[in-house]
Amino acid sequence: MKTDFLCPKCLGYLSVGSHVVFNVKNKDHEGGLILFSPVLGDYAYIANPSFKITPGESLEYRCPICHAPLSVKGADNLVEVIMVEDDNSQHRVVFSTKEGEKCTYKISDKGVEKYGQHADSYMDFITASFMK
Repeated sequence: MKTDFLCPKCLGYLSVGSHVVFNVKNKDHEGGLILFSPVLGDYAYIANPSFKITPGESLEYRCPICHAPLSVKGADNLVEVIMVEDDNSQHRVVFSTKEGEKCTYKISDKGVEKYGQHADSYMDFITASFMK
């Protein structure tokens, strides 16, 4: 199954091979690239070992193409991308920017699918903001 991820601002492709690529900055304003699995609920990632990420730290996510911030308005620790599945269905995917916080939401007209052990943390916000 082929899944693509797009920047919600420029609609550029963030998927490369078997990863989704983001431009991030840590609390010390150091920048780097981070590569995630395209499988929702898989929180493994690859980053340069010299790029320091502290547990609990919230990273700043930007599109690596247009450099627009991917942050969700009204939520300090959430970012958003567009997911396009094989059948060309599009979904909003929102996830936490905090290191170690495992929560992801796949949002469509049919509802919200949640992933990760911390997914209940932002459910009220997700429902109020995306399910109008």
